[in-house]
Amino acid sequence: MQRTIALLFPALLAAPAAPAAESGWYGADFQPCADKPTAQLVDCVKERTAHWDRLLNRTYQQLIGRVAPEQRERLRAAQRLWVQYRDANCGFYAAGEGTIASVEAAECLRAMTQLRYQELNGKMNPP
Repeated sequence: MQRTIALLFPALLAAPAAPAAESGWYGADFQPCADKPTAQLVDCVKERTAHWDRLLNRTYQQLIGRVAPEQRERLRAAQRLWVQYRDANCGFYAAGEGTIASVEAAECLRAMTQLRYQELNGKMNPP
């Protein structure tokens, strides 16, 4: 397990830790939600997150089926750790003050889920 964490640590450092356009936060996938009042904006972002989550789950299941047997447990461990990191990271934004905290937390979940899907999809379909 320590080896898995050591292998993932550099990737966690490269993951989006703060809202930034280059990390996927508030980008094109967020824009259809941007002009809505806060409650509707958060609901819209949650719908986008659900979309990316479905794609991520499908791609993860396909990848689990395609990797060598000795890689499966590593992928499972990496995914579990990623979920823990995502939840802790986005929980940080949720704990902020004011209505912006709900927007930041929702966008954190959306952006991180989209980026993880893109990462695993890239492994499924290398360039």
